[in-house]
Formats: sequence, structure tokens, C-alpha cells
Amino acid sequence: MAGKEKVNIHFGGDGYSSEELFSKFSKGTAHTYDDVICLPGHINFSVDEVSLQTKLTRNISLKLPFVSSPMDTVTESDMAINMALQGGIGIIHYNNTIEEQAAEVRTVKRYKNGFITDPIVLSPNHTIADVDQIKERNGFSGIPITIDGTMGSRLVGFVSNRDVDFLEDRSRKLSEVMTTDL
Repeated sequence: MAGKEKVNIHFGGDGYSSEELFSKFSKGTAHTYDDVICLPGHINFSVDEVSLQTKLTRNISLKLPFVSSPMDTVTESDMAINMALQGGIGIIHYNNTIEEQAAEVRTVKRYKNGFITDPIVLSPNHTIADVDQIKERNGFSGIPITIDGTMGSRLVGFVSNRDVDFLEDRSRKLSEVMTTDL
């Protein structure tokens, strides 16, 4: 039996403990799902001592080890947002241009559990064409209108699809079409 390693076979009882299986007997042996059967039984620790937290990178820790695949059929902004809401992470795929990848990441970063924490705002002097550009770049067209087009200044109106969809002249100022009854 040259070249064959001695295999420890266990007969009877409840089998090996995880310590025996993964340290004493394995000595570098890899195990697959088919190699191990986990039976319910006694544990010698409380569930409070169990942590699924793991490091994805040096600086990123996950509370749950849920990671979605960076494939174009799997992870875009919607999947990444939902993975994050469950405590995991979605890796945006790279089958897009750099600009498209950046847009997907911006969408994820702008999402805050249903709240918009850093909205894009425009001024009444902007045009419907500016709204079209924001819709194309970010995927939404509901935009707050402030006095000077900056965050923190006074809100004077709101523009949504209903205000601009059927207007042909895209050079019209938002002051002419925005909803002001806030």
C-alpha cells in the first residue's frame, strides 16, 4: 500500500467532533459537503457565542457572509442594494463601461433604506433638458427645486415625470412647469 495514507475510520457513537474532524485527523485534508454529515445533537456553547462576521477585505467586514457574484446576470444596483439591506454585499460586475459601473455604484450609494440622503437639486432657471439628463444618468426624474439649485437653500418647487413627459419644448425653464403647491 505504498503511497496510501492511513485513514482513520470511526465506528459507532455520534461520530467525530468538529475539533477532531478539522484539526486532529485532517492534517491538511480538504472536505466537501459530501464528506461531512452534520447531525443534530449537543453543543457545548451558546448561540450568543456564534459569530458569522467575516472580513471581505482589510477594511470591509460583513455581519453575514452573503456576497453576490459579480456577473452581469446577477449583480447590478438593485441586487447590491438588497444584499446590503440583508447585511451582505453585492459586487457590481465589470461588463460595462467605467461610466456605467460608476453609475451603478452611485445608485447603490445614494440608496438609504428608502430615504434620499443627498438629493440632486436644480434651480428654477434650469431646463427640462437638465431633468432629462439626470433621468438618463441616475434613473429618476423627481427633482426638488431650490431657490439657487443647491442643497440647503429654500425649497420652491418639485419636478416629476408628470410635469414634463408630454412637453415638446425641452428648453423651457423649470419655473414654468414645476409644482409649487408643496
